[in-house]
Amino acid sequence: MLDFIQWSGNLCFMRNAFAKLFCLIVLFAISRLEPVQAQESVSRVESAKITIGVVEDVILSPWGVRFPARIDTGADLSSLDAQGVVVRNNVAAFKLGKRYGDLQLQLPVVEWRNIQTAMGTESRPVVEISICLGSKLFRTPVTLKDRSEMIYPFLIGRSALSRNFVIDPSRSRAAHPTCSPA
Repeated sequence: MLDFIQWSGNLCFMRNAFAKLFCLIVLFAISRLEPVQAQESVSRVESAKITIGVVEDVILSPWGVRFPARIDTGADLSSLDAQGVVVRNNVAAFKLGKRYGDLQLQLPVVEWRNIQTAMGTESRPVVEISICLGSKLFRTPVTLKDRSEMIYPFLIGRSALSRNFVIDPSRSRAAHPTCSPA
């Protein structure tokens, strides 16, 4: 192909009108092919990503607890509804809400984050959990916060979504969790 392009490029310098016309046609055809090839490669990359909507069901692994989650690209970190959070010796003990089995969990605190809320700034413990979203099972940091007054017990922030998901704001529950049980 490169030899053909070089050969047709040499025709452009000839004085022959036919050669110049041929050169223009070839250059036009080549210019039309490149965007198509680039678009195809972008489509392949995007097809490897999972399209999700503004609300998705996720499964907390390995416990198998299913939550409705709000996708929030305005939040950096995800946030999990945690009742009665107590942190001792860098371990957070908390309970999931009644609708989710009152499961008692203990997880190591990986860091503390100052989170800006409508009421000001508050310090929250951050733990790592594994979640299944669509066909992807991955670990992500989450802050622990009593979200019992919120519609969704789980908020998924942009750091959990980077490189794996495309968000379609016109959709909801577009990617059902299909990960294998742990």
